[in-house]
Amino acid sequence: MSPCFLVGLLAVAVVSAIDPVIPVVTNQTNDVYYPALNWSDNFDWMLMKELASDNRNVLVSPISLKIVLALLYEGSSGATEREFQNVLQFGSKKEVRDQYHDTLASLQVSERNEYVLNMGTRIFLQTEIQPKQKFASIAKDSFNTDIELMNFSDANSSSHSINSWVEKLTNGRISQLVKPDQLSETIMLIANAVYFKGTWRNQFPKNQSFSGKFYLPFEDNFLTITVPYMTTEAEFYYADAPSYDAKILRMPYRGDRYSMFIILPNSKGGLPSLLKKIHLHTLKNLLYLMDKRVVKVTLPKFKFDYQARLTTTLQKFGLVQMFQNTASFPGIATGNNTLLRMLVVSDVIQKSGIELDEEGRIVYAATEINIGNKIGETDAVFDATHPFLFFIEEQSNGNILFAGKLENPLDEEALPLAPRPSD
Repeated sequence: MSPCFLVGLLAVAVVSAIDPVIPVVTNQTNDVYYPALNWSDNFDWMLMKELASDNRNVLVSPISLKIVLALLYEGSSGATEREFQNVLQFGSKKEVRDQYHDTLASLQVSERNEYVLNMGTRIFLQTEIQPKQKFASIAKDSFNTDIELMNFSDANSSSHSINSWVEKLTNGRISQLVKPDQLSETIMLIANAVYFKGTWRNQFPKNQSFSGKFYLPFEDNFLTITVPYMTTEAEFYYADAPSYDAKILRMPYRGDRYSMFIILPNSKGGLPSLLKKIHLHTLKNLLYLMDKRVVKVTLPKFKFDYQARLTTTLQKFGLVQMFQNTASFPGIATGNNTLLRMLVVSDVIQKSGIELDEEGRIVYAATEINIGNKIGETDAVFDATHPFLFFIEEQSNGNILFAGKLENPLDEEALPLAPRPSD
């Protein structure tokens, strides 16, 4: 490993109906959903399938990772640049700038009385080198990214500055993105953080919550654990998916911009088969088949943290050059030539967390919580008592903020990071 290196780190937190308190808004528009024309992309689901292959809860933010990779692409050349084009299907750099400028503009529109979305990216750069003026301008204008000069040789001060920035952006959900011993040889660090807090459009009444069995596949049988459940009955977009041997449910958040989708296998042990079948085009086609029905929904309440070292995953996808001493990032910085020659990516880490409950600390009127009896007979049941997939999308452009897998509602702690491949 070279003595100086670039680190790409991401921090993600997503919660449902917890601090800060969001006021109740009663006059919502009619809920109408159509998949965005350019909904998602292949990279989102390659990433999800790769990380979901183990038997743990998973939460990843594809959009966060792609923002960092797009910034690196802006400063790349040669074989490094071509790999970004091949793996991420990036067009010209101007096209990518315009795309992410529009993406960030759509994500940053936040009616603060409906939901909270904080998203930020910052480049921390060793003081001995300077950002190129053109790169700094593009980073700010197209990616809403500031560049901060930092003396990484003072690892305690540097880690404190970086962690304070992330903690503020994620409302305290992620307080330690980096440790001092991770920064001793760093010359550049790109940190991206996303914090989303939404409240359900259709609330889960607390007086109907209960404890029940959740089925965990184990070898050729199932283990059962007792978990807290929440339930509601309302109109949701829903579809049966015979090709996946599953069903899909859309649960909108207040504000009509974000929704969580849950893909539930029909069989208790059906998740591995579902993961093999998930594909961008078939999933998008399924979204077009969803229609509104009165659905009785039962979901486990859960919260968990997740962290993953993505270096090996990205190399497997074909992003190899940026991790090697042949990496070419001439467009990023100028200054100390010795340091610039060592500007390679040594690590990419993502940390995330999610919490799902009925309504958090917000009090709603009973008439807003339980409207099932007012809209007709139940014609579908969505009973999530075994592992499932989920994702949260921004509806106007179809960007996937988060994608995840719930294996065990009681498993809250993130596993320690695996060693770097070179370690």
